[in-house]
Amino acid sequence: MELRDTLAECLEKKGQWRRAARRWLAVMDKTTDDGNREAIALRRAHCIDMAANVPPDGRRAEHRRCGQTQSRVNREY
Repeated sequence: MELRDTLAECLEKKGQWRRAARRWLAVMDKTTDDGNREAIALRRAHCIDMAANVPPDGRRAEHRRCGQTQSRVNREY
């Protein structure tokens, strides 16, 4: 039993773990066999675990700093 979904596998290779997990969920919805569903669930869980280990890219902190600067400027005027 080998499960293949080219889009989900491509997303995994790119490191887009959250999108890959979502794609595996869509594949699971289309599957009726319990064995396949269990295997897909394990693969999806792996993607979710990998997504949790991705370090933040710093954009959130940068946006927060910009917002704080803008609010200081707005208070001065």
